[in-house]
Amino acid sequence: MYLVALALAALAATNEATVSPEKAESYRAAVHACLDNLLDHGTDRYGEVQTPMIMSIIDIRSETSPEEPEVQDGLVRAEGRLHRRNPRGADLWDDQPLLRTMYTYSELSGDRRYAEAADAYTKAYFERSKKPNGLLAWGTHIFYDAYKDAPGGDQDGAGPHEMLLLCPNWDRMWAVNPDAVRNEIELIWEWHIVDKRTGLHNRHDDKQPGCDFAFSGGEFGYAFAWIYAKTHDEKYLEWSKTAFGRHWRTRNRKTNLAPDAPGTGARYDAHHCFTTLPGPHASLLLKAYEATGDGWFKDVALEHIQAYLKYGWDAEAQQYWGMLQLDGTPVLDMDKADEGYDVWKPTGHVDIWRAIMFSYEFPVIAAQTAVYAYDVTKDPQALESAQHWATAIRAQMPPSNGRRWAKEVAEALPDAVKTGGTYAENYGRAISFFLSLYRAAGNPEDFATAVALADEAMDKCYQDGWFKGHPAKPYYESTDGVAYLMYALLELAEYPKPLGVNL
Repeated sequence: MYLVALALAALAATNEATVSPEKAESYRAAVHACLDNLLDHGTDRYGEVQTPMIMSIIDIRSETSPEEPEVQDGLVRAEGRLHRRNPRGADLWDDQPLLRTMYTYSELSGDRRYAEAADAYTKAYFERSKKPNGLLAWGTHIFYDAYKDAPGGDQDGAGPHEMLLLCPNWDRMWAVNPDAVRNEIELIWEWHIVDKRTGLHNRHDDKQPGCDFAFSGGEFGYAFAWIYAKTHDEKYLEWSKTAFGRHWRTRNRKTNLAPDAPGTGARYDAHHCFTTLPGPHASLLLKAYEATGDGWFKDVALEHIQAYLKYGWDAEAQQYWGMLQLDGTPVLDMDKADEGYDVWKPTGHVDIWRAIMFSYEFPVIAAQTAVYAYDVTKDPQALESAQHWATAIRAQMPPSNGRRWAKEVAEALPDAVKTGGTYAENYGRAISFFLSLYRAAGNPEDFATAVALADEAMDKCYQDGWFKGHPAKPYYESTDGVAYLMYALLELAEYPKPLGVNL
């Protein structure tokens, strides 16, 4: 990759891993400008009641949040579910990475405005966006509709409470409203954990068996571990191990590969392992370990990572497989034109630059989790896994719209072929991964790759004081992961000072 070669040459010239003061300042200035624009133009100024909540979609041409956003790539990115974009509204769940970036920028700059704005957003959301059962109206189905001043989205705001993928800032939310946080976590146990003995859970809050996905079960387990660490109430520790144990107990005992959704019966996700397990699920186990100090969480996280390393790495192709039978056999590439739910199967080798929000493929998060696991545990297999991920990612550079959904993205975003590039989240996570791997192993190529990715992201996604969710669209879009990119740029700008894991 040309930009990596340039970055390596710069490192060789200085004989040290560093970002020039000028470049570091350009990263900081861009993040500063975008955060200022969010505070000045991105808050809820709609409906009869204005709030400090930050809108999920902002058209950078008008610096407003449209009442009816253009569809653009929404049907592809959101897998046909436009409510996942939070049109007309704000979503405190999806903005957890943004809140972390705002708090971090306040700490780095000494300017409290950003932290205060994050607190105000959280306070307003807790007050104004709840379901009748008491759970927050947030997540991947419902959000706060700023135009109608009430919960909106799936079923006009009455849809499922569903928490996926992210590492929430429970500490920060607790500081704003501890009672609301305790209530949310207690209600997760009541509404999502279907069988309090086995840990059978449902990603939806209906108290019924359903999809017990790895990346929702991990959210429940981490929430319980976090509140145990805060309160020292032993019941929460038991709840956490029960929730996390659902996937661990349903693993293949010979391979330690666990199914993504063991409760879905004959569906393929009940009988196959994906990067959801060594990725988002294992990352939340590690967060639970750091919160509680209980070694069970660490050991289970490492087992998930080590099992995928053993069976998922294709040494000949120098790539990971995207889908494994529980006996360790990889599922070879299949035509995604299969009808029905099979279209989401991540067959063949992983598609590094994922274009859709969810489904079953999270390679860069699995890469981040591997190096995070090494940082926390010093396990050599975690580092080996991370280094394999670095090889796999570099082989699929420059960043793109991937291969599984590239055609659909290009049709939805006609400029995508001309602009090239990928979603802001992919840039941000990859930058953070390579910087973390450099800290862990000291390979200059990893640092150079992080810088090259940052420079490309600045070139393609930064425009007029805003970060766009994708180079080919005119929208700041929260669910495109803009905050991951901003945080990663701060990490590089502040190097060698560590800022914390960008998960």
